[in-house]
Amino acid sequence: MAENQAVLSAFERNWEMVALAVAEVDEATMVARPNSMSWLIRHMTRVADRFIHFRLTDKPQLWTADV
Repeated sequence: MAENQAVLSAFERNWEMVALAVAEVDEATMVARPNSMSWLIRHMTRVADRFIHFRLTDKPQLWTADV
């Protein structure tokens, strides 16, 4: 269980950094630059979803759970 906690702590730290990095960015800017900030946030979300749900909990990823 300690390994899972370490992974979750790493994800939390990463999301805190992301939140700080985009705190002042408005939605129009995020949409205007989909190949940079928006893509990076989407990619990080997908990695977290896959890692947590598929590897740690052995459940389907959230984005495919209802398919």
